[in-house]
Amino acid sequence: MRYLLLIGLLFNTFLHAQEEKPITTAFPFLSINTDAAAAGMGEVGVCSQPSAFAQRNNAAKYIFTENTSGVGVSYTPYLNKLVKDIFLGNITYYKRTQRSAWGASLTYFSIGNVSLTQDFGGSATVLGSFRPTEFTFDLSYNLKLSEHFAMGVAARYLNSNLQLPTDDKAVARGLGFDISGYYTSASHLIGNYTGSYSFGFQLSNIGAKVKYDDLGKSFFLPTNLKLGVAYHLMTDSYNRFSLLTEVNKLLVPSTEAKDKDFIEGIFTSFSDAPNGFSEELHELIWAVGAEYAFDEQFFLRTGYYHQHKYKGDRQYITMGAGFAFHSFKLDVAYLFNTSNTNNPLNSSLRAGLQYVF
Repeated sequence: MRYLLLIGLLFNTFLHAQEEKPITTAFPFLSINTDAAAAGMGEVGVCSQPSAFAQRNNAAKYIFTENTSGVGVSYTPYLNKLVKDIFLGNITYYKRTQRSAWGASLTYFSIGNVSLTQDFGGSATVLGSFRPTEFTFDLSYNLKLSEHFAMGVAARYLNSNLQLPTDDKAVARGLGFDISGYYTSASHLIGNYTGSYSFGFQLSNIGAKVKYDDLGKSFFLPTNLKLGVAYHLMTDSYNRFSLLTEVNKLLVPSTEAKDKDFIEGIFTSFSDAPNGFSEELHELIWAVGAEYAFDEQFFLRTGYYHQHKYKGDRQYITMGAGFAFHSFKLDVAYLFNTSNTNNPLNSSLRAGLQYVF
């Protein structure tokens, strides 16, 4: 039960109304984007231009990176208005050849320092403290299938340690897989301008349910489908404008399904909502984003992310910027909450630094 209490406290901003029917999974931190550039464009990353952080949103994009190698580090504060030691960190590396690319990524979620207290005669006594953590490590292999299209696969190890110092329970481990694809078109003329488009998809965290040792129930991994398309317009040799959009859907049962395995859960997730097709539509998360780039050195971004109020109520506007200097690039993003539900990322400055070579 400790898992439910702890995760509920961290993510309870999405679970506040009786009418709501949010979907609960293991490892909910995987819904947080570790790519600061994508975070600045309404979290749209599956169809955006390639970068060192492609591992999270679409590893197949590594095939089309301009540089053959790169490393990225990102930092996302969480609940920073309440505490300062809850954060999501990520480090990513990729290596590309002419026809293939591979990537590796470590994502670490620190839930902060939790104090254990006990009430003795009306006064609280501190018994100790512990630091729950969750992390994932993944490897991807990506192959160029044509001049404009690539696909990738990734394997991910997941570990969640919410145990007390004197207890070996509340630990979950799992294995998930991703399948992704990315298409980027050739350039074409539109009057005096040059345009191109890109399309991406990702099916992520495919894997068996996980069980915390002290709980009698199993949790689905956050299996998710992303589809996105982007259009890029070059008005001259220096100025680029991009417009992007993306749709997400969790491929897990809408309601508790003890007897379903993850494969059945994926296929039935499109038709199992209690209120039928209209509720299935509510489970779709959509986002739009825009980016302006000057000489691929200076970037301005904005976007909007929308989740139905009965399925999590995450609705917010994002702003972002990026600066590239020689082989380094720094991206930052900021979130403005627009829903009535508090967002743990509200007013948080998310940052990512990458070095390519």
